[in-house]
Amino acid sequence: EEKQYAKAADYFKRAMLLNPDFEQVYYDLAGLQITLEQPNEALVTLEKAAGKFKANFVASFYRGMAHSVLKKYSEAIKHLIAAEVWAKANEPQRLTQIFYFQMGATYERGGQHADAEQAFRKCLELAPNFPDALNYLGYMWAERGVNLSEARTMIAKAVELEPKNAAYLDSLGWVLFKLDQPQEALKHLLEAVKHSEKPDATIYDHLGDVYTSLKQYEQAREAWRKSLETEPSELIRKKLEASPRE
Repeated sequence: EEKQYAKAADYFKRAMLLNPDFEQVYYDLAGLQITLEQPNEALVTLEKAAGKFKANFVASFYRGMAHSVLKKYSEAIKHLIAAEVWAKANEPQRLTQIFYFQMGATYERGGQHADAEQAFRKCLELAPNFPDALNYLGYMWAERGVNLSEARTMIAKAVELEPKNAAYLDSLGWVLFKLDQPQEALKHLLEAVKHSEKPDATIYDHLGDVYTSLKQYEQAREAWRKSLETEPSELIRKKLEASPRE
């Protein structure tokens, strides 16, 4: 609870040594290892649990999350589906908006956009004002240039719920750009920069595209330079080189 995760992991490991039959501690440790971006260690912990205890929702869910961190999205989805099937049969209350958000994000990262949309819609049925899901689904559509009107509505709702969230402001600017409203998009992207805790390469890239559409080429090049300073990208480097001079 104090977010001292490394110390917490050490104590969970001690608890396992003292009582190897204490089932919950395996899942507490695995969840913490995923938070610490130690997915392989989490999978080892879960494998130990599998050798001692029956299959359950949490074990399958954390396996899915660990594989997602490893970018093994097909494997991750397999375990998330197993978790969903188990929960439907035994503990349907486990299937919360958080579960379907994670499932949607995993499908999206694996390129399964139709399945991602279905999972996000389930998430939003359970929690219509869940801003992360509103933003994620809306941005996914904006990136692909589909369902732009609904995407704008969803993202605008997320911004309304968290008006200083830089990621949501960036998404709103991006969907407005895709709707051919660059001047309106610019306003929100500049707000996104203002509220970012640290420089964000994606926001600056979006700014570069918007400035280019407004024929403000010097501002576009400056935005792309900032994007490259934040995170190297061959695509953005090519945009910068190809940018017209005023």
